[in-house]
Amino acid sequence: MIPDPTGTTAIATNPAYVKLFAELGLGSLAVGIVLVVLISFLRKLITDKAETPLAEMPATVVPVA
Repeated sequence: MIPDPTGTTAIATNPAYVKLFAELGLGSLAVGIVLVVLISFLRKLITDKAETPLAEMPATVVPVA
């Protein structure tokens, strides 16, 4: 993902790195926003599984040979 520098000075190579890190930053920001939106849904999934009593869970029978 890191572009090959096309210039010999830092000023000449900075635009390529600015573009790369801007894309990485925006991608991270987008993922963070999606996770914030999904917090309530994820909490519901976690608490529903944690509150299921063992008596309600189906028993698994494994035959012994």
